[in-house]
Amino acid sequence: MNFSFSRQEVKELAISAAALGFIFSIGPGLTLFNIAMITAIISLSFIPHELAHKYVAMKYGCFARYQMWKSGLMFALFLAIVTGGGFVFAAPGAVMIYTAFRDGHGVRQITLTAKQNAFISAAGPAMNIMIALLFLPIANQNIFYSTIVYINSFLALFNLLPFPPLDGSKIIWYNFLMWGIMVGASFFLFSTV
Repeated sequence: MNFSFSRQEVKELAISAAALGFIFSIGPGLTLFNIAMITAIISLSFIPHELAHKYVAMKYGCFARYQMWKSGLMFALFLAIVTGGGFVFAAPGAVMIYTAFRDGHGVRQITLTAKQNAFISAAGPAMNIMIALLFLPIANQNIFYSTIVYINSFLALFNLLPFPPLDGSKIIWYNFLMWGIMVGASFFLFSTV
């Protein structure tokens, strides 16, 4: 497995993280410091989420790369501005998974099972849950740590919604209990901050 990135993929991940940082910052108390802090937290939340999807997909033999969704970013920005930061639509792009692709050995065709597809989908929210759990014991020490827990639990909950193309739709289709445990953990973390 060659876990590598193209320059375009790195650029699109960086643009998406920066845009999400600004979108999550919209609201009362919008300052350059807040934008910088939220963007740093988003980078430590959103990028690991996407990389987890990519890593697990590649582990199963697929070709995977992050692809920015420009219209999703524009819609998210519009909603955040119109609602004064009251509603955030966090779908700036996704890891595109290819089961048919050309590599150094010719054309490859991978068939994913429902379980593998669910595990690829669960990898992102699971990463957010782990990051939130890691910072939960120190979340009451300052706003930076509590915001890490808040944003990671929000991203997990949002992505676990059971509607296509979100991760939750693939997880719930494979195993309702697995989905329910992840939603429960995300909701618990979200309610603590």
